[in-house]
Order: sequence, then C-alpha cells, then structure tokens
Amino acid sequence: MANIYSILNKNAQKQNERKQPRLTKEEYAKQMKERRDHLYELAEAQTREVVSSPQKYQQFLNLISRLNYTVTNTLLVMAQNPNAVMLKDNNHWRENKLYVRKGEKGIQILEPSGEYQKDDGTFGTNYNPKYVFDASQINTKEVLYTVPQMDIEHMIAGLTYDSSVALVQLDSFDGGEPVYYSPEAKCIYYVSNLSPQQLIQGLAREYCHVEFDKQYSGYNRKEHQFFVESSAYILCQKYGVPVHDTDFTNQVANYFYRMETRDIKQELGYIKNLCEDVSERIDRGIYKSQQEKNVQRNDESR
Repeated sequence: MANIYSILNKNAQKQNERKQPRLTKEEYAKQMKERRDHLYELAEAQTREVVSSPQKYQQFLNLISRLNYTVTNTLLVMAQNPNAVMLKDNNHWRENKLYVRKGEKGIQILEPSGEYQKDDGTFGTNYNPKYVFDASQINTKEVLYTVPQMDIEHMIAGLTYDSSVALVQLDSFDGGEPVYYSPEAKCIYYVSNLSPQQLIQGLAREYCHVEFDKQYSGYNRKEHQFFVESSAYILCQKYGVPVHDTDFTNQVANYFYRMETRDIKQELGYIKNLCEDVSERIDRGIYKSQQEKNVQRNDESR
C-alpha cells in the first residue's frame, strides 16, 4: 500500500511541476510585448541580411512567392526556416487531420489582433506573436505541397486578359530583349520562334513593366529595371515559370545602398504589390477563359 501512495504522490508532484502559474493581466501583457519586441528585432536584422547578397535576396523572393505573407512575416520565416513551403497553425493542420511531429519547433510570425488609437488620433494595428508549422514538420507521408508547374495556355490567357497594350509580333529584332514593352507605342513587341518558356517569361516581365508605367509617374526602363525584374521574378515563381537569368539580383546592394531598414521593407512591399496587381489580372483572365470554355462545351453538347 505504501508503494501505491508513493507512486501517486510522485505523479502528483510531476503534474504540479508541469503546471504553469497563471499570469496576471499585467504580466501577460509584458510577456507579449517582450515577444513582439524580439520578433521586430529579428525582422529588422533579417532585413539587412536579405539585401546583403544576390543569393539572400533571391531566397527572399522565392519565399515570398511561395507563402504570400507580408514582408515582415516573410522576413521572420526566412530567419527561422528559409525552406518553408506551406505554413499553418496547429489548429488548421488538425482540421485536415494532420498533426505536427513531436518535438518540432514552431515558427513565430505576427498576427493582426485589432486596432488601437494613437496619441495623434490615428489608428494603428495591434500584432500578437503566433506559432505556425511548415508542411515539412507534419507527421504524414502525404504530399502536402507541390511546386507550381507552368501551364502555357492558362498563362497566355491570363497575361493577355484585359490588356491595356497591344501585342505585335516581329520576324526579327536587332539586339535587346526578344519580348519588349514600348511605352511610346503602348505595345509589347515579341519575336517569332521563341520557346514557350522564353515567351511567357518575357511577357510576365513586360506586363510588370506595363503595370509599373501605369501606376508610377516618370517611368524609365533602365532606372526601374531592378524593381520590375524583382516583381516579375516573384510572379514567375508563383506560376511555375522557370527563370534562368537572375543577373538582376547582382544589383541588390547598389539598389538598397544607404537605405534605412524601414525604407528597405517599404520598398520590398512595393515590389510585392506590383506582382500582386499583375497576378490578380492573370487570375481573372484564367477564370474568364475557363468560363468561356465551359460555355462552349455546353453549347457543343446540346
């Protein structure tokens, strides 16, 4: 009998040791602030890391194309797991009957949690730390993420949908890009005999130039080349269009030279936004094209 009570008391002691004391409201707020501050500092340091080399910059572009997170959260993920491909919190994985492997460490990001009023009367957004887990951390043999593959027909339909510029085919060209946007002529020239990959990659890049020209005054191809090439690279990665020429990343140090961290993050956000504007039009074009095909099939089957 003594042994039974001994085991019981030992187990009760272990359970009590595992229990965390309940924090007061003030203690909890302090703990959350410390965690937020740590994440902001981590994102700050990672911002400098991203623009320190062509390789790091390309890694960042790859990551933001896969995750479609905010710039700050992409920086945080890159600092903790740069190879992440698909992130969800524990509850969302469980909803699909998928479970995080024992011992896996969560990736911390910042999640919006309401607004607050500043001293000047304007409103800001509160953020709280949140743990997410990558597909590689899930205990399953099921393939949870597949690399996007280029669909030529869909990409052509999407890129040319509701286009504000004309497309003009040339038999040959004298140097330069085989696919090229002319702001003066308001058209995109492309030469014949291009491979599907060359054509689609070129169109993706040039439609980013078109969008930039439409949104920003004082467009200059040479001056804004790095910005637009960065957006086009994200766009191509998102849709599985291979990009072999990444020479633009060699300009990363010069482009962000002497920029403050806040300005670097803002510029990265603008690059992402340009890609998203083109991407939204592509998605609408793909959807519209599929609708038209469905209508045609229905008409043919009658």
